[in-house]
Amino acid sequence: MKELDQKALFWIASASILFMELLIFGGWGIAVPISVIIYYVLILSQNKTIRIKRNVLLLIPIIMISLCFVFFDNMLLKFLNVIFLYGLIVLDTSEQFKVNKFEFLSLEWIMQVVPIGIIKPIKNILAPIRLIRDDGKDKYRKFFNIFWKILIGLLVGLPIVFIATILLMRSDIAFKNVIDLINDNVSFNFSAIIKRIAVFTIIYFPLCGYFYGVKNKEKENCNEENKQIKIKFDFTIVITATSFLCTIYVMYCLAKFTYLISSFMGILPAEYTFSEYARQGFFECVPLVNINLFFIIVLDLFTKVNDSKKKRIIIKGFIYYLIAFTLFLVISALSKMLLYINAYGITLMRVYIAWILILGFIILLLIGIKEYNNKFKLIRNVFIAFTIMFLGLNYINVDYRIAKYDADLYITGKVDTIDAFKELSNSALEPLMKVSRTGDKKTTLLLKRYENRLKEREKWQDWNVVTYKAKKILENEK
Repeated sequence: MKELDQKALFWIASASILFMELLIFGGWGIAVPISVIIYYVLILSQNKTIRIKRNVLLLIPIIMISLCFVFFDNMLLKFLNVIFLYGLIVLDTSEQFKVNKFEFLSLEWIMQVVPIGIIKPIKNILAPIRLIRDDGKDKYRKFFNIFWKILIGLLVGLPIVFIATILLMRSDIAFKNVIDLINDNVSFNFSAIIKRIAVFTIIYFPLCGYFYGVKNKEKENCNEENKQIKIKFDFTIVITATSFLCTIYVMYCLAKFTYLISSFMGILPAEYTFSEYARQGFFECVPLVNINLFFIIVLDLFTKVNDSKKKRIIIKGFIYYLIAFTLFLVISALSKMLLYINAYGITLMRVYIAWILILGFIILLLIGIKEYNNKFKLIRNVFIAFTIMFLGLNYINVDYRIAKYDADLYITGKVDTIDAFKELSNSALEPLMKVSRTGDKKTTLLLKRYENRLKEREKWQDWNVVTYKAKKILENEK
């Protein structure tokens, strides 16, 4: 693969300017899928081809996640989408340039997002400067040397000039009048230029370092995936510790059997409120799940068996027990949360907690399948399951679903609050209007909040379907 050349630097500079104007000084709506398209045009300019068939498991979620910014408006999901989208794009790029030598969708392959997407861009951040300095055969070397020197001079000089100008304006009224006259008659936003130069630099140099890293393959030891785990614990020690843990779990189930199963029957224990019951179910589940996963990993990967079939059977028995108990805890916590939701309606936090519990349930099932069938690709299937679940969380339009459900409960008198609407996105406006039409005065301040929020969304880069529909709803109500 060829190194970065002057043409590549031009393409990266152009893309950096577009990313800056679309995302940083624009918005995170329709600008996101446009930026993804620009990125793949940039890849095409560097790689001359885009591999689709092999990378379909990455390209499909990349497209779907980028379109979420057009169709939905949940701020937390937007933040998580940015992180997940960046990770997917980095992994796809590593495949496009064939720099990730590990097995596709293996744990080592996924972990390459860190060196490729974070470490190499920082490590090679000065790659464009080194390229200009070292490329003695390039006929444009002198021109680019001058260009970079001017750019560096501007980066160093402009902040100093800006500070000096402010100091001079404060000390001399005549000079201040001259500057004010220039500002009044010349359309020249000095601070905006400073901001853009700074942001361009922050985007451009790491982006150059990123492409320098993927286009210049370093010699790496890719045999790590074939290395055997050398740390092994004694079978008797591990089984003894696990046996004690499992005994404690049996005692716990016998002592709190009614507490654990009451949620399955829709019964709230007398000593709890709905919120306390759901909260305790979740917070007792999370640490125990982590402890059990730790023991499952130790039993499966770090225990000496010395090719003993009997020891393997014992280990698998304990693993199945831990998986079954953990599944029971997860299902119990989920049923408590559903009991809480039925009593007080849905909020975003309750949906997110339920989503985490369902994802944990699926991962535990996959671990169980892996124990039964050693050829089962656990990490690959966990990655696919997480991606499907994450896309589902986006595409169910969670804000609208919550708003519709809570609005119906409120109108029918099953709940007496609509506070959940305070944390919802503009997707919730239509159900809120439904409540407002009943003459309820509680919606007045909420509607004003939504209206003010929409007024802040004027840039075309921030456009999405939700904002467009919300503005239409408000216009039709006036």
